[in-house]
Amino acid sequence: MTDPLARLADASLCVLVGGGMDAASFARLVADLVDAGVPMLQVREKAIPEHELADRVRVALDIARRRRPERPPLVVVNDRVDLAVQEGADGAHVGADDMATAEARRRLDDASPAARPRLLGRTTHDLDEARRAHADRADYVGIGPCYPSATKSFAAFAAPAFLGAVVAEIPLPAFAIGGITLERVDELAALGIHRFAVASAITAAPDPAAAARAFLDRITARRPPHP
Repeated sequence: MTDPLARLADASLCVLVGGGMDAASFARLVADLVDAGVPMLQVREKAIPEHELADRVRVALDIARRRRPERPPLVVVNDRVDLAVQEGADGAHVGADDMATAEARRRLDDASPAARPRLLGRTTHDLDEARRAHADRADYVGIGPCYPSATKSFAAFAAPAFLGAVVAEIPLPAFAIGGITLERVDELAALGIHRFAVASAITAAPDPAAAARAFLDRITARRPPHP
């Protein structure tokens, strides 16, 4: 199984899975997304007990590593750095209301073998936050919210100038997040963004696997060729 950082370098799509579905539905969704080729999953459950969240993380890791053993999709845990360490996830993702980036980095490093570091993602809403995330050794950033979302309410949205500035200045993988739909991939690609974190546009689709493949195809088509 390859280093998480190497897999992150190739990850253009992160699907946020959770949202209160039952355990069987969660497992089916994860399996469908893994089989569709999704390179990264974020387990994001806000309203279930800790032991159930731990079960979801274990299920996601088992499905990812069993169905694609040579290069499994990354599985990161939203908010819960301690639980990500406890369950052996590939990393954790923190936001403004969660653990400070520097503290999350320390805890992940303390629990990680040097040959297989755990990833740390940070949601950022302006350029200063993105700079601090980089300084505090985040491995990637979420940038947004880009558009109104079906899963979360926002008071303000990211300006195109901010989104483009992060891509130009911050030497970290940057995932656009917030209301991302297939049609909006083109708008964001025009700003230089080629990584996307997506929730309901995939997970609430009639066929999540087909929706994920459509995103992957669109992202690949809009990505500039390597020099």
